[in-house]
Amino acid sequence: MPSDLLTGYRACATTDLAQARAAVAARFCPHRLSVSAGGRLDLVHNSAPIGDDLTLNYMRYGSEVHITPGRVDDFYLVQVPVAGFARIRVGDTEVLSDRCTGTVSSPTRPLDMVWGDGCEKLVVYIRRTAVQEVAGTDDDVEPVIFDPRFDVTALAVQSWVRLVQFAVDALSSPAGSILSSPLVTSNFEQTLISGLLSIQPNSAHTATPSSAPLSRPVRTALALIEDRPDHPWKVSEIAHEVGVSTRSLQELFARELGTTPLQRLRRIRLDHARQDLVDASPADTSVTTIATRWGFFHVGRFAEVYRATYQELPSATLGR
Repeated sequence: MPSDLLTGYRACATTDLAQARAAVAARFCPHRLSVSAGGRLDLVHNSAPIGDDLTLNYMRYGSEVHITPGRVDDFYLVQVPVAGFARIRVGDTEVLSDRCTGTVSSPTRPLDMVWGDGCEKLVVYIRRTAVQEVAGTDDDVEPVIFDPRFDVTALAVQSWVRLVQFAVDALSSPAGSILSSPLVTSNFEQTLISGLLSIQPNSAHTATPSSAPLSRPVRTALALIEDRPDHPWKVSEIAHEVGVSTRSLQELFARELGTTPLQRLRRIRLDHARQDLVDASPADTSVTTIATRWGFFHVGRFAEVYRATYQELPSATLGR
């Protein structure tokens, strides 16, 4: 990844310590910031929101700095190294972060960081409530806790990082971004979060589906998202429409269907994309157009999921 990413989304560029601390705190949380002896601060912070729950940040401080947010309660940070190194402590775990190793910090776990001279990172900010919604877990007692060590050499992690890079490239495109569509941004957020839950060890778990008849809230929720699959649904909105709490709806879906409301919505959209491919002519449309219509912004990933589900590539369906 090149340096100075997301240059069209400048949040702050300063050599003033107080200004740097205040600007970064406004995007994340209050924290202590100090520059090592003999160092000269040169902060560059570019910040691009994807939707309501996820923000991509490019950051460098220009010198060795000590950053101490302490306990953070309402967001996750995935720090993907671009250049240099850092020492990151999340709770009781210390990670030496470099081009091969990133970090994931979780709510309720104290965070302490030393970014070395020349350290540059992509920092993915994810709201705690968004992870709770996608994971379908009860957040009241304990949030989902991730393993702090993020192995960037692992193939699955590299695939996730490529999704982040795709977003960076799309947001930086002078021709306009595919991420300007609310449906696409909502699906992109969900894909990144569900992907992180899939590739990074964490405390979430998936329940085994029940064979009992579906409850009224689950039946009503399914009817709702099946009737309006193109709406950028959030679990809280579905729960409100159904008349139950978000927590109750998540628990019901996990117990009765072994999935989450957003995972079921993604499958419904995939089915609609398949039907569109069956009905369409390759002379009139493309796989990319149909995938994008249903919120699948990364066509390569869409093709993989499609083939795993229907045992053929989307191009084969369209070509028949």
